[in-house]
Amino acid sequence: MSFSSLPRSGSGSNCGGASNQQSPQPSRSIMPRVGSFSSMFWIGEQGPTTIIDNNLNAHLMNDGKNPARSSYGTTSQDFMNTIRFQVVLWSVGQPDVLNGRVNMKFRVTIFWNDTDTPKVIAPSEERSNGATNETPTVWVMSGRQKAYQRKMSPDAVQTIDIPQVSILNVQNFEVIGMPEVALLHKQSKLMRWTCLYRATTLQDDLTVEKFPHDEHELCIRLGILAHRQTGGRWDKKFWKLCLATEEDSQKSIRVPHGLLVDGVKVPGFSYDSNRGLDFNLVPLSFGPKDKSVHDKDFCLEVKLKVKRESGYYDKNIMPLLCALNIVALSVLCLDASNFFKRGLMLLNIAFVQIGIRMSLDNRLPSVGYQIKMQSMLNRFFYSLLFMVIESSFLSLRVDAGLPLKDSRIIDLAIAIALLMSTCYMSYSYYKDILNLRWNYFG
Repeated sequence: MSFSSLPRSGSGSNCGGASNQQSPQPSRSIMPRVGSFSSMFWIGEQGPTTIIDNNLNAHLMNDGKNPARSSYGTTSQDFMNTIRFQVVLWSVGQPDVLNGRVNMKFRVTIFWNDTDTPKVIAPSEERSNGATNETPTVWVMSGRQKAYQRKMSPDAVQTIDIPQVSILNVQNFEVIGMPEVALLHKQSKLMRWTCLYRATTLQDDLTVEKFPHDEHELCIRLGILAHRQTGGRWDKKFWKLCLATEEDSQKSIRVPHGLLVDGVKVPGFSYDSNRGLDFNLVPLSFGPKDKSVHDKDFCLEVKLKVKRESGYYDKNIMPLLCALNIVALSVLCLDASNFFKRGLMLLNIAFVQIGIRMSLDNRLPSVGYQIKMQSMLNRFFYSLLFMVIESSFLSLRVDAGLPLKDSRIIDLAIAIALLMSTCYMSYSYYKDILNLRWNYFG
């Protein structure tokens, strides 16, 4: 199986070298929406976990009664030996293009079928069996790799191994609340681990050369790094990484492998709500390079494509610069013998542009290379200086005996050339908007 051909989003069948087991997946057009979440008046940070817990009892009862829903008992062994991810993105901060960092809040949930999971009587079965005198048990995290089972007392009963989730592109993070571990299905030993993070993620490429028409892919990289060696608890040859399926999420959310919560705002940027998040399994960028495809380890990349809101520059700055250049061209209507008047008016317009440039510099990104908006400001300013130099040269030629009729023809040719240059600069600026919209929504 070629991992370079993995789709942008997929089901449990799209595993790193796993089986060809097929699972139903939503189409791309419905990926980013919360679906049933949107009908709720409020959904908090514990929303996905709460909804899954509320649906668990009914799901377990239906699973045993309806053969069509008994998918856990018929799951192939290859699919059961997978670690399946679900990512829900709750908020995104303003990208720091200078340092390449973005603050995010997201929930990571993993599902796996643990063959070593001890048998536990579910609360619904306790009530049905009349075992009301049994002490309820829960799973509690101990560090990042272990969870222990305990009764309503601090004494541990049993422990299980937890796949240790690593955020690969993080500078610092904090855990909101406590990670939760639950046994979702006793027969298939389906386990769920979930945790809510607030993290400062590192982004590889946040260049703003095309500012204010730049677009970026904000990325979260997740993987399992601990005990992935040969013979380890989570040996990468046997435990492949996949995306969660509807059987895992129990149809508690519209997209089983994750989504972008409705109402998420990225300050200064916008995104296509019909596109949402992109999910890809990619090889890890470190480790031995001579390994075969089956021996390589993979990580999950979750990306959100955003583009900058450029309305301030498109509707205010650029029209003003074009208007100033057109007004400057009208100065060439004066004869070349009136160089002082022409030069004075052109320099006054140039000082207006300098004032715009000084006030605009506070809004531009502070980077070590030239961005598109700075290039446009320079080109408009240079065209004014060129008209001043042309007026000076033509005035000298008139004083040397050049007829005024010929000087007017030269002024007309220069005015037409500069007008075409202004139109071209406007076209080169605004064409990126059309290209972005075509590529973004196409």
